[in-house]
Amino acid sequence: MIHKFRMHGTNIVLDVNSGAVHVVDDLAYEMIDELDKPDEAIVEKFSAKYGAEEAAEALSELRGLEREGQLYSQDALESYLAEKPVFGEGEPIVKALCLHVAHDCNLRCRYCFASTGDFGTGRSLMPVSTAKRAIDFLIEKSGGRRNLEVDFFGGEPLLNFDTVRETVFYALERQKETGKNFRFTLTTNALLLNDEHSKFINEYMGNVVLSLDGRPEVNDRMRYRADGRGTYADVLPKIR
Repeated sequence: MIHKFRMHGTNIVLDVNSGAVHVVDDLAYEMIDELDKPDEAIVEKFSAKYGAEEAAEALSELRGLEREGQLYSQDALESYLAEKPVFGEGEPIVKALCLHVAHDCNLRCRYCFASTGDFGTGRSLMPVSTAKRAIDFLIEKSGGRRNLEVDFFGGEPLLNFDTVRETVFYALERQKETGKNFRFTLTTNALLLNDEHSKFINEYMGNVVLSLDGRPEVNDRMRYRADGRGTYADVLPKIR
């Protein structure tokens, strides 16, 4: 798959699967849409407008990008999934979970993909019992994988800190029983962060993802509380 667009007079082509970005001339920009046709037909089509030599040279360069996997590259994930069993067909291996422990958030960011934290379906928090079943599922489906990962996500997971804490402790108990090795991560806006949270995070979390949007005036224009107040001045001291 590719995306083509023009910006400020520049022709840009993005190969989605490889991530390659190409800046091309008008001939190549037009020709890219025809690469599923035979070479002779492509050269003939563009010869009248650009000349046969230029058309052949452009086609040669584009075919080279195809061979190098930088244009119309294969979707590696799609190929991988096509070869692997899905649930109910054999035994899939699961090595990581993203636990959506808070279907809620204390911010109302302008650009939020989750509709201010509830994903448009109402605000709720994951009970500990559900999180524990998720840990059991991960262990059961991990097969021979020893190292497992759990990411606490939301919404804002610190709104449901009790479930986060109890889930970590439960996983560590199961770790002793099963010989698995759990690594935990947390994604948070840090607005609720306090000493209790910090102590727990420093002891048990292998990674923490924090979010600020640049300078104070930019951050507070984009990331604000339900009452409209900004967050920068409160968050920054908590994460320093």
